[in-house]
Amino acid sequence: MSITGDPVWAGKKPSKRLGGMAEALSIASDLGFSIPSVEEELKSSSSSSGDKSDELIRVLRELTVVQRSIANLQVELQGRKDDKNVAHLTHVSEMEKKCESLARITAILKGVIQNKDRIIARLQQPYSLDCIPVEAEYQKQFSELLLKAASDYGALTASVADFQWSQNFREAPSVWGEMLRPIPVALASCTRFFEAMSAMRESFVTLQNHRVGPSSRSMTPSNSSTDDSKYYTP
Repeated sequence: MSITGDPVWAGKKPSKRLGGMAEALSIASDLGFSIPSVEEELKSSSSSSGDKSDELIRVLRELTVVQRSIANLQVELQGRKDDKNVAHLTHVSEMEKKCESLARITAILKGVIQNKDRIIARLQQPYSLDCIPVEAEYQKQFSELLLKAASDYGALTASVADFQWSQNFREAPSVWGEMLRPIPVALASCTRFFEAMSAMRESFVTLQNHRVGPSSRSMTPSNSSTDDSKYYTP
């Protein structure tokens, strides 16, 4: 079928740009299909871009709400952590213990204040004869207990200091190696120093023997000659 023989194509000028999308659109228009104009395409593209902008705004709003919720959760979590750290200080049982201790101390102080005159009078009285041995034994036991407690307290303080140092020491194993490396060298140096001191002591002993030896030997013949002269007759 030729294009010139068809009445539909009669009087139609061929497209200047053959092939591609332009030719396909012209053929579709000639066949009766409706092709949107450029204005309609721009309107549809603008409406689609507007829809996309609205969708983006909605997503951004939802993201902002989620971020605020996350920030609120972080604040609440930090508050709970702080409450957990100080719970043992503000707990009801701890507060009751503190109140009981304070009440006991207050009662003792009230008793001292109320009986201060009697206490002062008792302190001003001299010791009776039956109280002196008891007081002396009490002082002796108290002194022994105090000395023992002082030694135990010193050992406990040293142990606590060592424990705190070990807890605060957060260095890597390589740092431990660097710190422990000079110890064998120092021990070897101490060993050599001890050997040198021992050799020096032996040298001094030998020198002293050499100095004392000839004088003692020189004194021995003279003594023997004097002893022998006793037996000679003139």
